[in-house]
Amino acid sequence: MHRAATPRGQGLGAGTLAPLSAASGLRLDAFRTEHVTDRIERALAAERLATADELVALLRRDGRARERFRRSVAVSHSGFFRDPEQFDVLEHRVLPRVLEHGSRVRAWSAGCANGLELWSLAVVLNRLGVLDGAYLLGSDLLEENLGVARAGVYDVVEIAPALRGRARWEQRDLARDEAPSVRFDLVLCRNVAIYFEPAAKTRLHRMLAGALAPSGFLMLGRSERLSDPASLGLRRVEPHVYERPR
Repeated sequence: MHRAATPRGQGLGAGTLAPLSAASGLRLDAFRTEHVTDRIERALAAERLATADELVALLRRDGRARERFRRSVAVSHSGFFRDPEQFDVLEHRVLPRVLEHGSRVRAWSAGCANGLELWSLAVVLNRLGVLDGAYLLGSDLLEENLGVARAGVYDVVEIAPALRGRARWEQRDLARDEAPSVRFDLVLCRNVAIYFEPAAKTRLHRMLAGALAPSGFLMLGRSERLSDPASLGLRRVEPHVYERPR
């Protein structure tokens, strides 16, 4: 099947991006060109289409196809205690430092996907005996992900009703929207910026740093790092963890 409209690594200009962005409801220019090209090619193969124009037409008329494409681009992967070594760092080294300044933890899971990251954090806070006073916020680009998070029902686990009442969920585009007005003791934004083009990544890191309270911590994914944390007012304290000093 001929797919010359979107060859890998080239030909992905405004003539393709703008219609696909409008049809999908995603700001595709915020993502890396290679990533978007790959997701278009995957969608063409999966939907048995020949060109990006055909994909645009499909996304406009078929809500399920649109959801599949949106989830593919946004990479909505999560898991209960995904990357457990990072949760071990949170429980035994980061959160005890947060709790030195008070017992009420304000945490934001930025790009929360289906919510399992925030629910995993809630379990840790419960073990530390500080869940009742915690403020937990999960935000994601996709409303369909937030619907799953609010329901709290997964293949491997069902979140207890009492626990579900501890979290708030909101739709937020990390490539375009501002941070919440709350200043957080902990921000988790793992494996989100790796899909952004450089300017969008820089904006995101600046926004996340600005969302931290004094002595607040930012945790990135285990394959991510800040190139110049000091320029954001942060210092590295653990692999992939940065603190805003008082």
